[in-house]
Amino acid sequence: MMQNKINDLIEEGNKYQFQNNCYSEEYGTYSRPSDEMQSWIACVEDFIIDNFGTNSAPYRLYKEFDKKCLYGNYQNEFDKQKSKLIAALKACLRIQPKTKIDNIKIDFILMAIFNRFHIVVKQLRNRHNSRPTIDVDDEYDVQDLLHGLLRLFFNDVRAEEWCPSYAGGSSRMDFLLKDEKIILEVKKTRKGLDDKELGKQLIEDKAKYQVHPDCKKLICFIYDPEGRIINPQGLINDLKSQNGAFEVTIIIKP
Repeated sequence: MMQNKINDLIEEGNKYQFQNNCYSEEYGTYSRPSDEMQSWIACVEDFIIDNFGTNSAPYRLYKEFDKKCLYGNYQNEFDKQKSKLIAALKACLRIQPKTKIDNIKIDFILMAIFNRFHIVVKQLRNRHNSRPTIDVDDEYDVQDLLHGLLRLFFNDVRAEEWCPSYAGGSSRMDFLLKDEKIILEVKKTRKGLDDKELGKQLIEDKAKYQVHPDCKKLICFIYDPEGRIINPQGLINDLKSQNGAFEVTIIIKP
């Protein structure tokens, strides 16, 4: 089924030819890809990303394609750019597609990690023969442990990814699940970090991350082992009321 789809895309791409189909006083006649070809190009990109991901060899070949070069008076440049798309599709025939995780499974996996996180923390304290272990004392410890757990299920976990400029500066997010387009922000409660301050930080995080091109969902994981948050539901409701163009989820555990 996958191979048939790839072959269909290759066959469709081969039918598009260079043609002088536009005119301007400045440039005279020049080539412009048809609406059908532009739709095909978009389908090729979506197909490669959805089935092979942005770290795959087919996508790297696709990134070499320059759509601007399809516009102009040079057939050899048109053919060269189209051949890059065909090569990217042919590369898809040589490798296995990535394993897809649908949204329901993603939510289930993440909730399982968050729900069992405190149990894992307690288990790590009891090593054989009292050997040294990680003790989750601060936010960095939470990040390190969570990073390891995420790697069990997700192929492309990016830690401390740069976020685009916001309010005159840039910042780093804690984790980006690149293929799933999910940003994870991690907090650990401590003395001086009360509900009000935590809510303020999360609202600022939400405003920053909504401009990131790879963010369709923001999950804020708050690890509160000492029960410092007085009104967890109030904090969740406040963040929900700030929800805008993308989904925001607040998880407070244990």
